[in-house]
Amino acid sequence: MRILFLVHNLGKTRHFEGVIRGLTARRHTVVLAAARKRKPLKPTKALHDDPRVEVIACPTRRVDRWQHVAPALRSARDYLRFLDPRYAASAKLAARAADYAPDGWTAALERHPWARRRWRAVQRALTAAEAVIPPDRYFELFLKAERADLLLVTPLVDFGSYQTDYVKAAHRIGLPVAFLPFSWDNLTNRGLIRVPPDRVLVWNEHQQREAIELHGVRDDRVIVTGAPRFDEFFALRPSTSREEFCARAGLDPSRPLILYTCSSNFVAPREVEFVRRWIAELRAAGEPVLRECGVLVRPHPAHRDQWEATDLSDLPGVALWHEHTEMNADQGLFDSLHHSAAVVGLNTSAMIEAAIVGRGVYTIESAEFAGGQTGTLHFHYLLVENGGIVSPAASFAEHCRQLAAGISGDPALVERTRRFVEAFVRPRGLDRAAAPEMVTEIERVAAQRKRRRRTPPWHYPLRSALFAAANARFALR
Repeated sequence: MRILFLVHNLGKTRHFEGVIRGLTARRHTVVLAAARKRKPLKPTKALHDDPRVEVIACPTRRVDRWQHVAPALRSARDYLRFLDPRYAASAKLAARAADYAPDGWTAALERHPWARRRWRAVQRALTAAEAVIPPDRYFELFLKAERADLLLVTPLVDFGSYQTDYVKAAHRIGLPVAFLPFSWDNLTNRGLIRVPPDRVLVWNEHQQREAIELHGVRDDRVIVTGAPRFDEFFALRPSTSREEFCARAGLDPSRPLILYTCSSNFVAPREVEFVRRWIAELRAAGEPVLRECGVLVRPHPAHRDQWEATDLSDLPGVALWHEHTEMNADQGLFDSLHHSAAVVGLNTSAMIEAAIVGRGVYTIESAEFAGGQTGTLHFHYLLVENGGIVSPAASFAEHCRQLAAGISGDPALVERTRRFVEAFVRPRGLDRAAAPEMVTEIERVAAQRKRRRRTPPWHYPLRSALFAAANARFALR
């Protein structure tokens, strides 16, 4: 079988390397299709030597008369989703979506409050418009030229994503198509699944519900497989003793170690100041264990810039991780978690990895970072009150009490982390890696018999009316 995998950029393959290797091990060819960059397109190091992996550039823009209309309508729909009452506390997410919306779109909604109040009706109208817009012949020809038996797509939900046109084209020519969400927050933080694929392969029941309720995908099209990106992390073991690890970091191995895991730029654009304030609160706490413990700060691998010129040597018992960091299955992260007594952060996937290692996780619900923390839907899945593993605190004082108690030993920790990891990461069983489960579901999608999707006759007059109206509304040239 020849599988065409649209990844936009090759860095997106890092969460699916186990899936790709599993497909090629079953003698399938996987063609990674990405937008052309200045540098030559090359697979990641892990996939470089696999003879069944090919890499090609793919078209990213329509060339027909809808080339401006389609992206504008999609970006408008993407913004409207954040008017849903479930996003009432998500002003930062809405502001980001507004940056991608068509010129004048948000201003028009402000001038017409009735449209904001009836956003669902406007959303339905734009959904109908999407259904009328035809696939671009250019994308159809590309899919046919690649002779693919199956189309996989990620991340798909970027604002105004061109990958929607590939899903449409696949439906038109009868090519099975499956969407693999890139990460745990993509279905709530970004744009919509504008044209439902044949299958959506998700991590867990949270994402399954999101695809159905927030994106309108039929429930029989959403399959829970688990999160393959963590399979290699499950397999890691400590590479060093505690004494060796602490010596390497410049910390005292006789004292408990607290690991602070930093967040992305969207969540915490000014995290250095917050970390310094947090450390000061620990040292001033009434709990002796916090005044004397070691602290290791790990910058987010995609947000190291603010830490490059940071020096924490003025803080006794505090170290900053400077070693190279991998985006996935990082041995240094595993060792840091393994040798820590507790983990602290704002909102980061490292909290999930902490649960895999069996460590307690703690956070402060900070008003400063609310837009990227409590203002997101996916953050709440991690909270203990919702069956997660993160103990939140409304103040530094409460946080210090929780942290000190956690370091002393939480009898419920083992069972809590086990339940969370099984439900969130490996819902088909803790002992069953997610990548093989996803490979099996991908093969099932490819095996289905799918007919070409024909255009209803009444679409043609509606297309003409829509095109004229869109050009008049957006003054497109």
